[in-house]
Amino acid sequence: MATTNGSTAVLTRPEPVKLDPLDGKFSIDLPSERALRAYWDVDIIGYEDQKHRVIEANDPFTVLFRLQLAGSLWSCMRVDWWFDLGFAPIGAGKNFDLSDLVGKDRFWVKGWNGCESGRDITLPIEVPRNTIPTEYCGTVYTCTGRVQGYCCGKTAGLSGFEPIGQFDFTQPVIED
Repeated sequence: MATTNGSTAVLTRPEPVKLDPLDGKFSIDLPSERALRAYWDVDIIGYEDQKHRVIEANDPFTVLFRLQLAGSLWSCMRVDWWFDLGFAPIGAGKNFDLSDLVGKDRFWVKGWNGCESGRDITLPIEVPRNTIPTEYCGTVYTCTGRVQGYCCGKTAGLSGFEPIGQFDFTQPVIED
């Protein structure tokens, strides 16, 4: 019972409303190549012996990640993009990710908003000289770039990879 202005009111529960079934028509054209496309690339650039893919430990270099998003559905999305470059040895050696050596926070593009941000994302990662540990030198590595989208802190089924080939990390020759 409840009292309002000195009078007594009796509260009753209404009869449950019988809801109409969810029988309306709805169309989602996914995946639609016209509405949602992504193209991406990763390159290692800016080191001395690019012709032979040999990187000396004291060579600085740049990893350039590029992502191009096309189609109208990107304007409905907010995504945190994560990039990385993995190194797998051919023969003896140790696997490693570049983000472990230069800082994982540098490999994120957070808060990308399809309504407000451009559709071309370019993320250059400058790798200073002597970043690759000398114990990794003398090994040929297969390098693979990776990209992944996160929504609400969870993977969003947006991912890609690109093998970019083999690279040899060497220690510079020390002359007497």
